[in-house]
Amino acid sequence: MKRITLKAIFMALFFTVTVSFSQTSSNIQTLFGQELTDANIKSLEESDVIRCGSVEYEKYLQSLHPERATKDEFESWLAPKVQEIQAQRSNGASIMITLPVVYHIITNGTGSENLSAATIQAQNDQLNLDFGNSSGSPYSVAADTEVEFCLATENESGSTLFEPGINRVTDFGDGPFSRPDFENNIKPQTQWDPTRYFNVWVGDLGDSLLGYAQFPSNSGLQGLNTNGGDANTDGVVVLYSSVGSVANPSSGGPYNLGRTLTHEVGHWLGLRHIWGDSSACTNDDFCADTPNATNSNSGCPTVDSCPSDGLGADMVENYMDYSNDACLNTFTADQKTRIQAVLANSPRRMELATSTVCEPAVVYDYDGAIEIENLNIEECGTTFAPTVVITNNGNFILNSAVISYQIDSDTAFTESWTGFLFSNQSETVTLPTLNISAGSHTFTVELTSPSGNTDQNTVDNTAMSSEFSVFFDTTTVNLSLLTDDYGSETYWEFKDANDAILYSGSGYTDNITVNESFDVTAGGCYSFTIYDTEGDGICCGYGIGNYTLTDSNSNVIAAGGEFETQETVSITANSTLGTGNYLSESEITLFPNPTTDVLNIKLRDSNSLPDTYTIYNMLGQVVLQQSIAELNDLTVNTSSLSKGMYFIKIATDNASMSLPFVKK
Repeated sequence: MKRITLKAIFMALFFTVTVSFSQTSSNIQTLFGQELTDANIKSLEESDVIRCGSVEYEKYLQSLHPERATKDEFESWLAPKVQEIQAQRSNGASIMITLPVVYHIITNGTGSENLSAATIQAQNDQLNLDFGNSSGSPYSVAADTEVEFCLATENESGSTLFEPGINRVTDFGDGPFSRPDFENNIKPQTQWDPTRYFNVWVGDLGDSLLGYAQFPSNSGLQGLNTNGGDANTDGVVVLYSSVGSVANPSSGGPYNLGRTLTHEVGHWLGLRHIWGDSSACTNDDFCADTPNATNSNSGCPTVDSCPSDGLGADMVENYMDYSNDACLNTFTADQKTRIQAVLANSPRRMELATSTVCEPAVVYDYDGAIEIENLNIEECGTTFAPTVVITNNGNFILNSAVISYQIDSDTAFTESWTGFLFSNQSETVTLPTLNISAGSHTFTVELTSPSGNTDQNTVDNTAMSSEFSVFFDTTTVNLSLLTDDYGSETYWEFKDANDAILYSGSGYTDNITVNESFDVTAGGCYSFTIYDTEGDGICCGYGIGNYTLTDSNSNVIAAGGEFETQETVSITANSTLGTGNYLSESEITLFPNPTTDVLNIKLRDSNSLPDTYTIYNMLGQVVLQQSIAELNDLTVNTSSLSKGMYFIKIATDNASMSLPFVKK
């Protein structure tokens, strides 16, 4: 973690957020790389928990996305929307909005964090009670927000969920998980379409944090990114022991009645803490019917921290305070109006009302599904034997199927499978060993003919891996390294198969470019490891550091920058294969790189155009794709991309190459 320096005080981490702890909670320093709010310092002192990390998370997101609306800009955008909702309500307009929820339970499958379906149902019931003003509020200004939450009945491919509203994720173990774990891996890899599902992640957060939410984004405010925070991290994260209800409390008392999620959903829908995250007696939560307060409250006190405003005691019963779960019971009419304005106007929020994933899913008689479980690529190997998972999503027994699989666009192989799967049962299948050629590839698998019949739902029949590389036809490996604002923290090693260090580098200054070349032997196995002594990688919160490894023909072997303490790349050299590659001969380059808005693809021979380009994020997900028909198509608009590193794959019928670039 970062030392307490100007770097830690004034800059935020990009996808390597940290919570800094000593042995006692009184010495906690930061959350998401941001100084703790006074309310969270107070919460730690009084109850040894961080009740809510949403404010620090918002500051972190703003550090990643400078174009994201500030608090004042967001409120300027939202204020007229609130007035519109108020006008509609005065005319008698009222409509219930139903939001479909999926709870991603992060578990090893056996521990206490593997919450039961009954617990999830209880939590969802508590949300509906709280947002429906059915939890016993004593205030006349308390309001039914006219928002309800339903458990999704179908997954993204349209198949019926065995457990409504639940996606059990066992890929990451049982934790505890750090903020980088959630932001870099868990959320992006497990999130379901945020325009169709409200995503809630439940797991062991560690570090005394109960939960945090991504605030909504503005929509159409000139000069600001309408997506705000990344779409693939949008949702709420809560500690598993806080999930429950008044009727079915969990083990995490006094925060065990499900109100942590109620509080965080309030943030996700645009509500602020009732004290406005300031110590002044001003109505900074933008809701006139919540009395002013100077700070958060714990327990369930009777206190008037702003007696001069004449509005009475602090509304400690409001869900947006830090009071104990048993004390909370109120959303107000003005808070309802803000929620309704956000649901009517904010990206992803406003699409959810039309989602149909809570409706009974269509269950087909014959519906086989397939997923890639693991490519099983050995380090420095030239073969692999992938494993896939077959699932019977149909009504009838699945006893046979045909599996087709291929590398890139090569001729497909077929494999007959026989077995015995009841509805919702799965089986892992290992496919025959495949030889792989030098360079970068994709692997595609398809399942057809379930039990000898036509598959009635083809949405879940095909799966494709992200791009991967096995070995390279090269006599040299070339390194291009751009250090970040703290170059002295970076060093690297290039080793052979016996872990002998052949080349290394360290002692760098800030923001410099380093170029190195490593001689390799045909058939040799090598590894490149890059380190950061402070555990925050080299991109992108402290500069736009990055590294790229290429072969003799300028083909990218690997690239990166967003890691924590270290990252290792395995390389097999094979100089016996020919490459005759149109793309490498064309000397394709990208400029400017890093780019802010427009990325240009430059060809040595502009009369010979490639066919397509595809842009992938660091998770291997396609974010942009374009056919190339004319020179104008070589100008790529990256304005919709979030800050970070990407690959652009440029392809013809018989060749392709991938180049990295950084979006500032």
